[in-house]
Amino acid sequence: MTDISRRAILASAAILAAPFVSRANAQADERMIAQMLVLGFSGTSSADTGAQKLAQHLAAGRIGGVCFLGNNTRNRPGVESLTRLFHSAAKTGKPLISVDQEGGAVQRLGAKTGWSAIPAPQAVAARNTPEQARGIYAQMARELKAAGFNLNLAPVVDLGFEPKNPIVYKWGRAFGKDGATVAEYAGAFVEGHRSQGVLTAHKHFPGHGSTFVDSHDRPVDLTPTWRADELVPFRELTRRGLIDIVMSGHLTHAKLTGGLPATLSPTAVRLLRQDIGFNGAIMTDDLDMKAIRSSFTLEDAIVRAVSAGHDLVLLSNSLQPDDMLPQKAVAAVKAAVAAGRIAPVQIEASAQRIAALQSRV
Repeated sequence: MTDISRRAILASAAILAAPFVSRANAQADERMIAQMLVLGFSGTSSADTGAQKLAQHLAAGRIGGVCFLGNNTRNRPGVESLTRLFHSAAKTGKPLISVDQEGGAVQRLGAKTGWSAIPAPQAVAARNTPEQARGIYAQMARELKAAGFNLNLAPVVDLGFEPKNPIVYKWGRAFGKDGATVAEYAGAFVEGHRSQGVLTAHKHFPGHGSTFVDSHDRPVDLTPTWRADELVPFRELTRRGLIDIVMSGHLTHAKLTGGLPATLSPTAVRLLRQDIGFNGAIMTDDLDMKAIRSSFTLEDAIVRAVSAGHDLVLLSNSLQPDDMLPQKAVAAVKAAVAAGRIAPVQIEASAQRIAALQSRV
């Protein structure tokens, strides 16, 4: 990206964020906080009650984005009706409409429902050059965009060096065993998506490749197994300007995260900002996973994630679905700002980063 392009994007972001930022001197504007929430829902078509309720939240400006899970993507007409509903419901700004589309085992839009079958990342890297991979992922992004999505919660930039890993290696979700290979193919993934105007999110910071446990069920302690080269993809792709969003994982490390899950850790965010130099948006993995809900209330987790410095908070709202979750989340963060736990300037900075994303879709 040229300096001129970067300045243009930042200028656009400042304009988009201005209505929020100008009102957030002593107290965080509720609309700014709401833009940080990316919410899941129940339903497989626009006629379903869960989808209608989510559309109402978008229309009222209570959330900034939507996340589709596997149970929302059972048929193509239903998916397309849902994305049309959500886009049309948003009165201001551009909602982030997201889905996990890595290829292989993690492919919400698959061949059975009318989309192209994309090989797992491990297979793509083994059988294709980076240039060929770029074409594969441009096709993936073309289909995502046509279906109404503007954010892919991928690529995985974990390293696939641990054969006993049950969540990355087992399913071929890593592009390779070393940081350089992963960075090369993840870069091709991003470039393919950017050619179609689709954003991406690199996961799972600070690296899920060394673990023996799945972080869906409980936080995973990386301290004994983590390797320093697991940060190589984040460093290299930050240097090349090829990261839109970094997604943190429910991963703990004595030093890297201060013993907290990275999703709730200011230490992990500082590592990304100060050491790696990433200035874009940081997103949590789903805070509704048992890994978090087993130890924290959802409202406490949301406040901790925002206080740590995350710009986007992912909430599938699936364990105990709550129609009032957006209002409760905004109220909890607003109260934390009033109590001095979160600085208003931090909310303003997140609003600008989110607006920068919106300006590019």
